[in-house]
Amino acid sequence: KGWSYTHPTMSTPSFRSAPSYAPEKGVFPLDHFAECKRASVEYLACLDKNGADASACEALSRAYLERRMGKELMAKQPMEELGFRPPSSQSDDDARAKRREEAQKEEREPSERVAGLRTSRR
Repeated sequence: KGWSYTHPTMSTPSFRSAPSYAPEKGVFPLDHFAECKRASVEYLACLDKNGADASACEALSRAYLERRMGKELMAKQPMEELGFRPPSSQSDDDARAKRREEAQKEEREPSERVAGLRTSRR
């Protein structure tokens, strides 16, 4: 008879993973045929141009999502549920964009400024 050696059972930690949940908006297909590529590129270019200010590119974002819904790459749902304001508030966006452009123009124009002195806005 040979050695009869019993190994103690090796204890490995049992990792219990947290329960997995489905994404909040569900799974949607990727744009394999680049049907929405142009809208995506325009939106990203707008973000780059406006210093990542998504509110300045809201119209392009809306157009991109509407195109995805139209091509059945995502479920159709009201834009308000996706965080967009109703179209009636678009004039507010236009006014805000105009003020932002004016502020950027003022920053580019050389002017006589004194450090620490506040000036009134026009």
